[in-house]
Amino acid sequence: MKKVTLLSLAAIAFLFSCDQSSTREVKEAKENLTEAKDELKDAQADVSEAAKAKEIAEWNHFKNEADSAIATMENDLKMAEAKFDKSDKRNKQQLKMDYEKAKADVVAMKERLQRRNAEFEDDMKRFDKNVSEKNRSFEREFKHDMNEFGSAFKDLFKDNVK
Repeated sequence: MKKVTLLSLAAIAFLFSCDQSSTREVKEAKENLTEAKDELKDAQADVSEAAKAKEIAEWNHFKNEADSAIATMENDLKMAEAKFDKSDKRNKQQLKMDYEKAKADVVAMKERLQRRNAEFEDDMKRFDKNVSEKNRSFEREFKHDMNEFGSAFKDLFKDNVK
């Protein structure tokens, strides 16, 4: 009987010690999981900040290029105005109308860029992947419009102004 009691006590002690070690392991695993979740959140925040910084840099580069192109267009308009003042009366009226339309187009592009810049700043407050897609779309469209305007403007005044 002493052997059975001793054996029973040994088995209970063994089970109790196994239960304590598994409880400790579960507790450690939960702590590790919590730490891993925190590290993942930090990493996601870092990636988001890097993407946001990249988007801001790309937008600023595009905006600087667009502002420069608009300034060049405005300068070209001033030069064209001086040239068509010297043209004959018959062409002068048509050139004046074309000039005013071109000038209005440049102002419209400038305003459109300013509106998009304000939208961009709002988008940066709640940054997500759609901001990047929206910017690429606007940039493609705006560059296309500027190229079309530049071609039309050059063709318009090239043959008519002497």
